[in-house]
Amino acid sequence: MEQITTEQLKQKINNGENFVLDLFATWCGPCKIMLYNLEKVNESLISESTSSPKYSIYKLDIDSDREYVVNELQIRSVPTIKIFKEGKEVFSKPGVMTAPEVLNLLD
Repeated sequence: MEQITTEQLKQKINNGENFVLDLFATWCGPCKIMLYNLEKVNESLISESTSSPKYSIYKLDIDSDREYVVNELQIRSVPTIKIFKEGKEVFSKPGVMTAPEVLNLLD
């Protein structure tokens, strides 16, 4: 899992990539649990894939660009997971999700 900046996020959206975005804060306890769960998801995606995984997983610290996170991404609480397919947001949910829940969404 790679931590990205808002500029990198905008690039990935504009390039039409498929990815999971973990919006987190370093001071957030539940975010640490979500990070652990997403590491498990990432391991599953890599082990199931014969070539490159269908989805990449990125994380974005909300404190790095609060204006963009609040105004453009509409984030009101963390952790929040967003899924982008072909550069379009197809899913968004605040709160902790289990690894199987995230994997189900990606299937």
